[in-house]
Amino acid sequence: MKNIKNEKAYALVIVLLIIVLFMGLAATFMAGSLNHAQQEKVVDTGNQAVAAAEMGTIYYSSDFERELKLLKAEMQQETQLKLNELIACIELPLGAACDSELERSTWEEKVDKEMKELYVQKIIEKSTELDALKLAAEETPFTGEQVQYHVKSAIAKKMNAAQKDVNDILVMDKAVKWVEIVLNVEGKALDSQKELTAIFQVEIPDSFLNSTETRKINTVLITEDEDLTYDKVFSFTPPTISCSELILAVKNNQAKAPYECKAQTNETLDNFLDSLDEDMDPKDFRVFTDNYTKFVCKNNCNGTDFRGINIVVNENDVGAPNNMNNLVNANLFISGKLTIGNNIINLGKKGEKQTIVVKELDVNVNLKNMYNTNFLVLGYQDKTKKAQIDWKNHIEVSNHSNFCIDIDRIYPDDLTRLEKEISFSDSGHLIYYTDFADKKFVLRNNNNSINQEMTKIYVTRSSDYSTFLENCGISMKESKIVPIEVSVPEPIGSGFGLEVEY
Repeated sequence: MKNIKNEKAYALVIVLLIIVLFMGLAATFMAGSLNHAQQEKVVDTGNQAVAAAEMGTIYYSSDFERELKLLKAEMQQETQLKLNELIACIELPLGAACDSELERSTWEEKVDKEMKELYVQKIIEKSTELDALKLAAEETPFTGEQVQYHVKSAIAKKMNAAQKDVNDILVMDKAVKWVEIVLNVEGKALDSQKELTAIFQVEIPDSFLNSTETRKINTVLITEDEDLTYDKVFSFTPPTISCSELILAVKNNQAKAPYECKAQTNETLDNFLDSLDEDMDPKDFRVFTDNYTKFVCKNNCNGTDFRGINIVVNENDVGAPNNMNNLVNANLFISGKLTIGNNIINLGKKGEKQTIVVKELDVNVNLKNMYNTNFLVLGYQDKTKKAQIDWKNHIEVSNHSNFCIDIDRIYPDDLTRLEKEISFSDSGHLIYYTDFADKKFVLRNNNNSINQEMTKIYVTRSSDYSTFLENCGISMKESKIVPIEVSVPEPIGSGFGLEVEY
């Protein structure tokens, strides 16, 4: 018989084995893929948690820095209020607690120490407020997303100049130079949590007082003949000698200070200053001119360095045509109305103390960014002829500057506007004079109410005209006033650092 071979069953088995093999391989790849996807999800969630913690760090550090700026302005005002107590002691009659230089120096040192301690205390209070946010609800930066951040802790430490904790018993230098705040912020994304540490460092200034910039407090009674008066400020009579003739006379020892000359049409400020010998002080010269722009200005009236020379401008020459910006080291007397077609800005910003005196002022745009400048508006001899103080947009008194006005000679409407709109920064100040005991200049809020606090800080009344002029930078040879100097608050610098640890 023949053997019959049927191989169909073997083929079926082989096919089934191949199918099982491929299904096993597919299952393996699918399991790996699902595991990889799960890992990516965990990584993404962790990254989102880190990003949330970063957002929280930026948010809280920015808010802390904003609070710090407000605190610096508050400290400036607190320092001035403390100095006002010393000023009140010095003013006539001179108090027993400040009638010696040692007592006044000790008083200022006490104010400086108290302000440093108060500043450190307030920074630590801000840190405590930040730490209290750990009890608050978590912040959700994006609506509908499960991403959140919140404060875990904020701890402040007082550090010396060598970055050592002054509370450490082993540290010898206990003077606080920095306050360090260690802020821990936690970020969340779904069930993932990440934490970042931010370190703030706030610098404590070496001093809250500037002894090089002082306010003079008059404590000496003087006779009327020796008193500085309005008439003496504007009593200048132009000489006939030209400036070139005067310089030749000075070089030949034929003239004595203070030197006075009348600028001729062919003479300029630059040429005049260049002709002085090295041993000649420009502050000893007073130049009269009938044409300010021709004598002083080049292409425009901006950026002129007067080098301390005194310039007296004729009453009929009332205007500089456009801007009068960035004047440096000027002593400028305008015997009438100063009219500026645009701005007066950045006065004295790069120079020494300077004084500008006018009878009347009209600025078409802004008077602002005033530095190292005494700006006086004294009005006219005839008090019935009220002087104008007019500006269009802003009037601001800035660092180490005084805006001085005789309010008896100014338009009442202009004074009313000035009370509401004048602004101050750093150690800017307004000094006013009046003959009337019941007459006052105050700073007002938008609703016309008196801002008592700002008035105390930024406004000083003078009932003695000589003291008024002395505080505003006017000094005449015949004056014998002996003032006592009081330091002014020193603006607090930035001194803020941030470091984030991942």
